[in-house]
Amino acid sequence: MGAIIEKEFGGKKRASVWTYLILAVLLIIGAVVVNLVIKNPEAARTTVDRVIGLPTWALATIALVVGIFVYWIGLKVETDWPEYIGAFIIAGAITAFEFIIGWQKLEFGLVVVPYVIPLLVFVVLIIVAMKKSA
Repeated sequence: MGAIIEKEFGGKKRASVWTYLILAVLLIIGAVVVNLVIKNPEAARTTVDRVIGLPTWALATIALVVGIFVYWIGLKVETDWPEYIGAFIIAGAITAFEFIIGWQKLEFGLVVVPYVIPLLVFVVLIIVAMKKSA
């Protein structure tokens, strides 16, 4: 007899609903935070410096490393949660690096490019997780 292959990603019906609900809440929270940072970047920078005391690039690097680790762990275990969370943290760290580099420098003639880069990274990481899970 062959091995049992997982045919669903994100869990069964009920677990899938919770997965997408929590992911939607995280995306909304992320959008609100990004909006606040875009609206007043200097206040966000001083708040981060005051609260944590690390430079912004160090926080983004720590978030990237944590996200990669969580994503990697998610590829090794049965549950799909770590992949979602790891991909979300990685996309958030990439967004932070975009702010550090300069949002306008990454436009390449199209205003939408800096918005698409983290979204594309997130989607690609989820697709890779789906392929590894199948």
